[in-house]
Amino acid sequence: MPVTNAPTPPTVSKLVTSAPPERFFGYYPGTVAVVTAASDGDRNVMSAGWHAALSAEPPLYGVAFGRARYTYRLVMASRAFAVHFLPFEHARAIAAVGSTSRSSGIDKFERFGLATAPGAVLDLPILQDAYLAYECRVSAVHETGDHDWIVGEVVAVHHRPEAFDEGRLQAGAAVPGTVYYGRSRYEALGSGRQADFPPETFRSEPPEG
Repeated sequence: MPVTNAPTPPTVSKLVTSAPPERFFGYYPGTVAVVTAASDGDRNVMSAGWHAALSAEPPLYGVAFGRARYTYRLVMASRAFAVHFLPFEHARAIAAVGSTSRSSGIDKFERFGLATAPGAVLDLPILQDAYLAYECRVSAVHETGDHDWIVGEVVAVHHRPEAFDEGRLQAGAAVPGTVYYGRSRYEALGSGRQADFPPETFRSEPPEG
């Protein structure tokens, strides 16, 4: 029998090519990491869109830091940083720490109500609202264009048990992760809920990490 009321297949357009690129884009959506660092009594927190696991044995994690960022200076001085993943309920805080600058004199932990506890191994502030966090000791720094790719050996892992199932897969229904689409838009992973947090909400100057 002929099929009726079949869904119309989506129209697939041809690729549009620009070489050299008019604008480098397309690397979002992706999860957002929140990075903390501390040195000589100073501390800071920033969000990072470019980050990745690099090795399981030894456990290595990398983050791309702009060299002008305040957090970059703390990481290079202390040779340590912590990487956190916060659930969608804290998307506003993720946006806030990426849109404001420690260079302006504010303590972003206090301003945005970020509770911390000392690291288990390293002298780092660990965000208590995270469902997953890595303490990292810097093992390598690679110059990559306008950023440095800083590789850290993971020396401690902090996690909320309810955020993961028995196979250590993220339980997104219980603790949805935060996906960044770019242009100030965030989504609760797996649910489709979205929220926008324009930088002007938090600052009047360019972010400095």
